[in-house]
Amino acid sequence: MLVRRLLSPPVIVGALLVVAVAIAGDFIANPLPIDTAVWSNFIESRSPAMNTFMTGASWLFDPKRAIVLALLVAAAVWWFIKKVVHALYVLSSVVLSAANSFVIKHLYERPRPEEAYRLITEDGYSFPSGHATVVTALVVSLVMVMTMTRVGREIRHLLWVAAVVFIAFICVTRLYLGVHWVTDVLGGCSVGLGSTLILSPFMLRPNALRWVR
Repeated sequence: MLVRRLLSPPVIVGALLVVAVAIAGDFIANPLPIDTAVWSNFIESRSPAMNTFMTGASWLFDPKRAIVLALLVAAAVWWFIKKVVHALYVLSSVVLSAANSFVIKHLYERPRPEEAYRLITEDGYSFPSGHATVVTALVVSLVMVMTMTRVGREIRHLLWVAAVVFIAFICVTRLYLGVHWVTDVLGGCSVGLGSTLILSPFMLRPNALRWVR
């Protein structure tokens, strides 16, 4: 049973995503053309009102607060769905994704964009984006759990669309604030998704992903 789960498609795809990001980090020590182009566009589009809005949204999902947020979401899952393993799945997805992101960050130590153009103070390394990582893991794991309920199955497509839009929005806040390159957030999303997929066969029903279709 364990071997079958280890060799299941979600684990294989998830592991490939995380490994691909880890390998990619060796080739993007310097910003790619798409990085500088997207970064410049966001810098030029700033306004005072939008600066405040983007800063607030980014602050709410800071990785340093991710565990607390994940605990609250997991508690809500347990309260409404009444399944401890589903609550643990949400929490474990965030923890595993954050750990994978931490390792990759310190493996390559990619510097952030120029400090003079950042709207907020950030320390640490740039690749992959911690915000993109933990938000992807949190939202994807939550939607997977929700789509295993009767109501969630009926609105599964709406839930996945909302998830993609929300994840994209958080990624945009990081680009807008000038603290990440676009390859950082793409890498973060991949690590978050990959980590979540790796855990799914062990903590959810084997057919959990069929509700994605």
